[in-house]
Amino acid sequence: MSIPAEEVGASEPVKEPPAGLLEDTKQTIREALSRMSATPGFRSRAAQRLMIAEVSKTLAGEYPGERVVSIEGPTGTGKSLGYLLSAIPVAQARGKTLVIATATVALQEQLVTKDLPDLHARAGLEFSFTLAKGRRRYVCDRNLEPLAGANEDQGLLDFGDGEQGQGTWAIKPAEGETDEVEAMWASRSNGNWSGDLDEWPNSLRQELRDEITTDKASCTGASCRYRWRCAFFKARAENEKKDVVVANHALVMSDLMLGGGVVLPAPKNTIYVFDEGHHLPSVAVEQGAAKARLAAAKQTLSELAKLPGKAAPALAGQTELVSGVKELGTELAGEARALVRSLDDTYRALENVHPAMSEPQAKRGRGGRYARGSREPDMTWRFPMGEVPADLCDLFEQARVATGAVHSLARRLGDRLKKGAENDPNNRGITTLQASAQRLVSRIDTMETAFAQLAAAPSDNPADPPVARWIEVVADGGDFECCASPTSAAGLLRSLLWSQCDGAVVTSATLAALGRFDRFYEQAGLHERHGNRAIKLDSPFDYANRAELVVPNVIADPKDHDRHSDEIATRCNAGLIAPGTGTLVLFASYRQMRAVLKALNPELAAKVLMQGEAPRHELLEKHRQRIEAGQGSILFGVASFSEGVDLPGEQCTHVIVAKLPFAVPDSPVEATLSEWLESRGRNPFMELSVPDASFKLIQSAGRLLRTETDYGRVTVLDRRFADRPYGRAMMNALPPFRRFIEGRGGFHG
Repeated sequence: MSIPAEEVGASEPVKEPPAGLLEDTKQTIREALSRMSATPGFRSRAAQRLMIAEVSKTLAGEYPGERVVSIEGPTGTGKSLGYLLSAIPVAQARGKTLVIATATVALQEQLVTKDLPDLHARAGLEFSFTLAKGRRRYVCDRNLEPLAGANEDQGLLDFGDGEQGQGTWAIKPAEGETDEVEAMWASRSNGNWSGDLDEWPNSLRQELRDEITTDKASCTGASCRYRWRCAFFKARAENEKKDVVVANHALVMSDLMLGGGVVLPAPKNTIYVFDEGHHLPSVAVEQGAAKARLAAAKQTLSELAKLPGKAAPALAGQTELVSGVKELGTELAGEARALVRSLDDTYRALENVHPAMSEPQAKRGRGGRYARGSREPDMTWRFPMGEVPADLCDLFEQARVATGAVHSLARRLGDRLKKGAENDPNNRGITTLQASAQRLVSRIDTMETAFAQLAAAPSDNPADPPVARWIEVVADGGDFECCASPTSAAGLLRSLLWSQCDGAVVTSATLAALGRFDRFYEQAGLHERHGNRAIKLDSPFDYANRAELVVPNVIADPKDHDRHSDEIATRCNAGLIAPGTGTLVLFASYRQMRAVLKALNPELAAKVLMQGEAPRHELLEKHRQRIEAGQGSILFGVASFSEGVDLPGEQCTHVIVAKLPFAVPDSPVEATLSEWLESRGRNPFMELSVPDASFKLIQSAGRLLRTETDYGRVTVLDRRFADRPYGRAMMNALPPFRRFIEGRGGFHG
């Protein structure tokens, strides 16, 4: 039954914003663009104007269906200004919050420190903005107080070697850290610091950050004695007041998985822009995954079983709560024993059937494999098509039911402790126990989710991609980790995001693969039938006159690792790399990258900066300095260097791609999806591997031209690129470089 508006306290029914781009909004956008165009250094771009128009019309509801548009805007099109100039006025006109989500911290910082302030100062638009962060980016006063020795009831802690520390340190403080936390506490107490760790003047080691922050599971919320000044909750309240909120993809997906409106504004009140949007499907898949370790779960239950006994004395004086906690403790002990029996049954069953329990069988390929870089046989056993054998499925279902019973009681225990903390907010013992209870409830919730996904029956719809399910042996701890993950984000994004939000823009320099948006649409749960639209903007770069694509007649088969690596090194030594220039060489594996470096002549090898030898920013800065000094420099990197590496001008005039960037589908998620496609008579190589490799190759080639005055060459050392039909399709998806393909008679265009 619907509730009239007046019954929920509203003075009048909420009105939906009118569909269509209002004339006032159009005029606001025109005037803002005109002002920006008059600023020094601004270059008018046709692609940017098209983006402004399409984003405006889509978000305002000019087109039928959902207000969702995907826009591929190559480097140089001015994507950020394109969506800011259009989305901000439309969001304000519709009374919605604009949430801009990025995949990298670098782009977040660019938006918050440069793009948004510049737009506010120059475009004549009035709007407010902020950066949304997770709990771990803010200090937790409840955790900081005891470390600072601010509680007079605390005793001394013995760290060994005659050293003692004040406060409840779980780690041994490094030199100066006790003074640091005392200064932090003083700054919080006198109001001189907001609690945002990014604003604290000194860097903190990760171990200390872990001690002075909290997460959702451990946060005591309204019952915390410091709730009134909590840095995280104050920041979250500010998010609701701002016109524009900048976040990252993971924070948006986490909020959506919690139901929306928890950390960020609710989806129905939000217009989203996903910049670097090609990352969104993979982030969603990660958010949908769950795992549980059987032996570790028993340790969690042991910790949980001790809580009622600790809670009773802490709640002294609150008779009714003490009685309730004792009753819960009795029930909890019984249900915990039942769950332990279920976990033991599952453990024994896996010991009997898991391929990792028989090393020779695993080596013969009964489903196990050795994890890369592991000293022990950390084995992964994947269930074909994600279908768990019936006997194991029954055990997972029993574990799910037993975990659910414990979960329910644990939540009730947490509620009792929360009530006790609210009744006695200065009782640190209760709030500490409440935080412990919430943390344990969170772990049990994850366990229940994992067992539920492992026990779930396959979808009735054969067109739905399966859930990947697998078991890993944790060699060091003698444990089994039971894992489940969606193989596609389409369902999650469709149900939680696209069908719920007021509007959305997905944009990136690369969204299409093989010149089409099909692969991204399938991954992201978008479809023309929902009115979703996709646009590919033209690049402002003159590729035909400023860049060339070269495919030498490489003899070695890329599948023959040693011969192919030797030929790459021979060509580099023979002049493929000019020593005095800026060169980026991209490899498909660390193994080949190291092999080629080892085979280079000493003069050339001395100019190589190899990924992994130092942090990325240090390598790039050293490379820049070498180029500015006229020394020449060579960057060696793997797939991650094909994205987010900006080397304008002379810093990069040659990009060398060692081999086509095909990924081996060896993860349980990728293998399950490939298997499912094959079962439906489809070709995973052509539907997954080739489009994904095309996408990565476009990104790699995109490292060459970063401004309209850049120039250079892309060289691909893989003959499949010119000789195979799929290779030629990948070539045709690249920008329109001048082409030089070496045949038996030499190079031809």
